[in-house]
Amino acid sequence: MHRNQAIVAIARYLLELVWYVLTRRQPYRHFSHERIAYKYLTWAWQMDEEARDGLTRQQFARYYLMRLGIEHELTRIALDPRHPRRLASEAELLALRPELNHIE
Repeated sequence: MHRNQAIVAIARYLLELVWYVLTRRQPYRHFSHERIAYKYLTWAWQMDEEARDGLTRQQFARYYLMRLGIEHELTRIALDPRHPRRLASEAELLALRPELNHIE
């Protein structure tokens, strides 16, 4: 296979993957819910408070988990057992953002 053909094949595969995830509104099946929560938490670490719209890092991660509709009972992330990370509770976030009650 020529180098350009390989690049196009990989790009097509990635595009199909993104399309399926977005149209089905489901997380990527090879990631655990804890891994997805950790990704949102690391994303929040890179943002300032204004970019997070006034939410704490833990609230930001919970907000996006609620929008995806996953892991309602997840309270902490322990990918590294020595350093577990806390997530905000749904009740805490619903007090700040009542419109999340209507997300399916």
